[in-house]
Amino acid sequence: MRRSGRFRQRAIVILMLVLLTTAAPVMAVIEAEEAFLNTWKRTDQPVQEELASRTWMWGPSPNTTVLSEAYLEHATGMRSVQYWDKSRMEINDPNTDSTDQWYVTNGLLARELMTGNMQFGDNEFQQYDPADVHVAGDPDGGAPSYAVFGELMDVRSFPPGMQLPSEPITQTVDSSGAIGNETSLATYDVRAAHYSPLTDHYIASVFWDFMHLTGPIAYHSPDGEMFTDGRLFEDPFYAAGLPLTEPYWVYATVDDFDQWVLVQAFERRILTYTPGNEPGWRVEAGNVGQHYYIWRYGEPPEYDPPEYQND
Repeated sequence: MRRSGRFRQRAIVILMLVLLTTAAPVMAVIEAEEAFLNTWKRTDQPVQEELASRTWMWGPSPNTTVLSEAYLEHATGMRSVQYWDKSRMEINDPNTDSTDQWYVTNGLLARELMTGNMQFGDNEFQQYDPADVHVAGDPDGGAPSYAVFGELMDVRSFPPGMQLPSEPITQTVDSSGAIGNETSLATYDVRAAHYSPLTDHYIASVFWDFMHLTGPIAYHSPDGEMFTDGRLFEDPFYAAGLPLTEPYWVYATVDDFDQWVLVQAFERRILTYTPGNEPGWRVEAGNVGQHYYIWRYGEPPEYDPPEYQND
């Protein structure tokens, strides 16, 4: 009885969320589509056109049309959003400068998945169960879940504010959340590179380097879409957000192959480092957008992306 009651409660929650999600007004859709597409183009069009060999920051195409989701501070109470493999794009205030980097934001989805605290406004939340979905690797690959990583948010590897440790990162975590140490992982020479006082966590060197990555980016000019070399992110925290956990090595199945993968949870993304990958794909962004949509709505989206984003 307890199990069926829990499922019934979850079904009611999903129904309420669907009722709070509508198709956006036509003009809002047109403006949001353009803003979201331009945000995608900067980092991911070079990947799609094989001008850059690196992880998708959003994905090859959107997973939904532009939706309206409830958000208290928006003038209409509903903000325009769009889901992608890696994230959710949002426009919180359509009256601000559309050329500003923060006009389009990406949601704090990893935080919500880890804590179960779903956000409906700057200070408006509703509590649900954290996501019991693996943060990295194959769906049944043995990596810890978002719920387990949520329990690691208050775990510190080093005393607060101490000098950056010089030794390589070798701490591990298993699917139950048990922390261990595997000294052989020192061979990868991944170290703590940056301390974030706002969350009291260190960022692994491979992820800190990625957050400052330069390479081919797309931009719009009077002559059409152009490409140049530049920083992927004007603000290194724009895409990932602040670190929510320490970096941990997890032993997981990735593409049917068991291997060590370094994982660190940030507010907006899960970043992974797989030493065995090709150099441009060793650091990847997890499929947080996919995982979040299913967690929030109970099923995958059904959507055929526009052809111009599949070219």
